[in-house]
Amino acid sequence: MGHVTDRAIELYKAGRREEALSLAEQVLRDDPADRDALSLAGAVLFQTDRLDEAERLLRRLLAHHPLFAQGRVNLAVVLLARGAQQEAVGHLRVACLLTPGDADVQGRLANLLHGGGDYVAAARHMSHAARLCPTDPGRQVQLAVALLSHCAYAQAVEVLAPVVARNPDHADARNHLAAAWLSLGRPDLAEETLLAACPVPSGAKPAIGQPGVMLTRARLYRRVAAEACRPHTPEGLLVRAPFSVLSGYGDFAQHFVCSLMECGTPLRLAGLLEEESWRPAFTDPILQAAARRLGDPMRARLALSVLTPPLVEPIPGLPAVNYTMFEGPRIPASWAACNREHELVIVPTDSSRLAWIAAGHPEDRIRVCPPGIAPHPADASASPLPIAGPRGRSVMDYRVRVLNISDFVARKNLDGLLRVWLRATRADDDAILILKVGKGGSALAGEVRRLVGQCIQATGRRLEDAAPIALLTDRYDEAAIAGIYAMATHYFSLSHGEGWDLPITRAGCLGAGLIAPRHSAYTAYLNDRVAHLIPCTTGPALMPYSTDYYPPFHGLDWWHPDEDAAVDILARVIRDPEGERRAAARHLMDSFTWDAAARRLLDALDGVGR
Repeated sequence: MGHVTDRAIELYKAGRREEALSLAEQVLRDDPADRDALSLAGAVLFQTDRLDEAERLLRRLLAHHPLFAQGRVNLAVVLLARGAQQEAVGHLRVACLLTPGDADVQGRLANLLHGGGDYVAAARHMSHAARLCPTDPGRQVQLAVALLSHCAYAQAVEVLAPVVARNPDHADARNHLAAAWLSLGRPDLAEETLLAACPVPSGAKPAIGQPGVMLTRARLYRRVAAEACRPHTPEGLLVRAPFSVLSGYGDFAQHFVCSLMECGTPLRLAGLLEEESWRPAFTDPILQAAARRLGDPMRARLALSVLTPPLVEPIPGLPAVNYTMFEGPRIPASWAACNREHELVIVPTDSSRLAWIAAGHPEDRIRVCPPGIAPHPADASASPLPIAGPRGRSVMDYRVRVLNISDFVARKNLDGLLRVWLRATRADDDAILILKVGKGGSALAGEVRRLVGQCIQATGRRLEDAAPIALLTDRYDEAAIAGIYAMATHYFSLSHGEGWDLPITRAGCLGAGLIAPRHSAYTAYLNDRVAHLIPCTTGPALMPYSTDYYPPFHGLDWWHPDEDAAVDILARVIRDPEGERRAAARHLMDSFTWDAAARRLLDALDGVGR
């Protein structure tokens, strides 16, 4: 039957997949273990979205031919399409052992490991692939990307510098090399790398795009370093943060800048990509004048970043300090590598401090400085958003309105929150869950509904059996977001870990009753007197209903709230909201002022860079 199989392969290569499948099936009727026919049929079935049949045939193939490497690669591809990443990795590992000289298989496994957050293993396999193809610049760049993800910047330079020398027009290699130099605190070499391909006069504005913004940052850092040597310019701080980005880091940075300026501290701002256009909006004339001087020359005594460690770019001659946080019991190894050369790490809570110490960071180079907690300006005049629940009744007509605002990421444990809601509530409860997920987008609604379906299956409870859920996935402006907060009587988090959690503190300032896990940042600003706290254990940081790690936490643990305890607390709150009422607003606003936060930050920085 070999000629029939050969003809089937010819048809497959010609794009005539159904005819190829028919011939392969003909071969398998006579010889159910024919290796090539099983492999070809599995490939065609996969490409025509018949995943169940493809997986079944490919498993049959490996049962008969366990040492057939391509069969393992094909099965891995099908398993990935079905979301079984860990099993796919296992088959690719075996394929790599069977064909150690196949750079494509090594690279495929490396890319899969990289996407899953296992940067060390990704770099190992990509290094193998690069050694097999020493003249292929693409392989070398892929290896460098894996090294950069693990914050191995010096190693990335060793890989990329020869690639750029041999391939001066390779834009990806040049851009990654410039990024590595910036991360190593060498803006001079980053500028040299970028200008070698496309010279830009020193007074001219670089072109828009990644090379342009990197060149802008390199020149800014060199200018700041030069100004730091001028004895007659005012001394102050350079602050780099995502001021113009909607994020927790951006919010903290804006508040700290305003409070530091009110303390009279001269500042200069740098954004995530280039020089920062954001300016504080002050009403005081003196502070307005200070805001206008933010771009003036200044003798910076240190560079303060408000970023995750991999985004920090040191400035020559200036001590590097990073205000950052982490949501788990131990930071990733890559973070520890990033911060090893920095003079100081500042974190908002003792939980983050312990996470750094657990990874081996020196205790004497960590300081705790909680941010402030204050009412959001938009909340003062906000009216509840006029929306109806899924059963047609206005959300505001429900006695208990429980809010959760989260990005759609595994760390937020929305699957756990939904399971608890389905188990704790009844259809006749006078309560509704307002679930605002993500930053908006039509695709997100489908993903959330799939998660809801998994939770229904896990609990055995239908949506009709529980109190309603108002799912909000649209984009909202700031006034509408304030209106969502104004609807809530309670805020409920079941997160696996938080560096701070701005939504719950914002809801708490508005008087909402708070329900949260007893872990991470929550223990810094909540206690049993002002909130309902849920007991927790620690365990692997896995994706919902999966054995795969959540990529940013690969190989790490996080907290697992006790869902039975959460069910009990939520049920009591819903059925007796007044009897179970606990108020956190006064405690939050009195204990965590931004004035105190700025002074604590200045105390932490005192002596650094002097």
